[in-house]
Amino acid sequence: MDKTGHAATTAKRDAPAMTGSKTDLATPSAADLAPRLAAICGDAHVSVGSDIDPHYQRDWLGRADSHPAIVVRPGDTAAVAAVMALCAETRTAVIPFGGNSGLAGGTMAADGQDIVLLSLERMNRIREMNVPGRVMVAEAGCIIEHLHHAAEAQGLMFPLVFGAKGTAQIGGALSTNAGGLNVVRYGNARNLCLGLEVVTARGEVMDLLPALKKNNTGYDLINLMIGAEGTLGIITAASLSLVTPPPAYATAMVKVRDVPAALELMNFTQAESGGRIEAFELFGRLHYELCIRHLPHITPPFAEPADLAVMIEIAAGTDADATVGDDGSLPVTAQLEAILGTALEAGWISDAVVARSASQRANMWAMREDVLSAMVAHGKWVMNDISFQVADLPAAIADLDAAFAAVAPGVYGTAFGHMGDGNLHVCARPYDKDPADCPAEAAAIKQAVRDVVTRWRGSISAEHGIGTEKQADMKAMKDPAAYAMMTSIKAALDPDNILNPGKVLL
Repeated sequence: MDKTGHAATTAKRDAPAMTGSKTDLATPSAADLAPRLAAICGDAHVSVGSDIDPHYQRDWLGRADSHPAIVVRPGDTAAVAAVMALCAETRTAVIPFGGNSGLAGGTMAADGQDIVLLSLERMNRIREMNVPGRVMVAEAGCIIEHLHHAAEAQGLMFPLVFGAKGTAQIGGALSTNAGGLNVVRYGNARNLCLGLEVVTARGEVMDLLPALKKNNTGYDLINLMIGAEGTLGIITAASLSLVTPPPAYATAMVKVRDVPAALELMNFTQAESGGRIEAFELFGRLHYELCIRHLPHITPPFAEPADLAVMIEIAAGTDADATVGDDGSLPVTAQLEAILGTALEAGWISDAVVARSASQRANMWAMREDVLSAMVAHGKWVMNDISFQVADLPAAIADLDAAFAAVAPGVYGTAFGHMGDGNLHVCARPYDKDPADCPAEAAAIKQAVRDVVTRWRGSISAEHGIGTEKQADMKAMKDPAAYAMMTSIKAALDPDNILNPGKVLL
């Protein structure tokens, strides 16, 4: 393809399955729109053909290539609206693009699809910091970690935390309803969003930004856009809830007897702490060992790894809980130790290491936040992001383990993740080999996961979205009436199917 992109984009793209495909051969290709897009966004912010940076041409894990015909980087909402109005006029498909940290293929452009990739990266301003109202208004391209720092500078906290916080953008996090490590106390991205600004498929700006905690004026359009993965509108800004940060934390890594015991421990800790669990993260032996093997910055909490461990963090409820005593200890730490002492007597746990310093706490968190990096360093996996009702976790995990053993005795994999909210990351390697080298076993593992999720009425996607990876699974497993309603909503809001076509719905 030359720098104008004409050589590779003159062929008519395949029509999408939904209505509104390009049928007029005179309609310009995406690359042909470069001069008009440059007039909106500036020459420096439009890339075509060989000028497109490789960052826009692959997914985060390097598993898939993306083939946008043109990349455009608008600098404000008016420019996004103008781009969408132009694309609506020409029926040109658009994929919104954030920090490229997604794991479900939601921002991938298929070869020959003739796509405008609309990056929100330049829209990275915090428009408002409302300290009395505990709200910030941030544009979609703001990186999550930058929002953390901005809130901290005001003595507040934005409690959406996950491993990709240094690259993920808030627009993408909302578009996938990202979860993360603090969901058990603060909820998903959806729970932290009080308002949105959205550009529609026609290029209209929908202003729903006021941070109203109560608003019963009809359909909840904010929640409709959250989790839609850019298929119903493009999020350009959000009003986000902030909280007063706890004055101190107590954190521990704990060896637990089994999953039922872990559930007993979680419920007991929640009751004894007054609902102040910040995180309750499950580690199988495999994931614990991979962290030690592949993450040189990690110090093992235990001399010998446990078959099953949990990382627990509770927050101090008052300043008194965070006041260092004469013996140098924190009351909140003493509270967690007392909880763990009771758990030891009950036989739920066999050992525990309580963090005694900020560096020890950071070490435990690094194990949890970087476990995916450790897995990627080890090799390729059959990866799943699923959820169950919390009470069903012991039986569901037992079913998963039994199903994997039946598929491939010695399968290298188990569940780990956010036990506090029922979200598990179930990853496996047949015989510790690349799944591509064991296609039958890999396919059987995927089917086993689907079967267990169906049996326990769970979700095939807990926090990573649907994208292209889970479309067939969702259609097969979603309530038929609910799926039909979703397709009706898509057809109503985007009749020409130009917003992220080929994603979420089949």
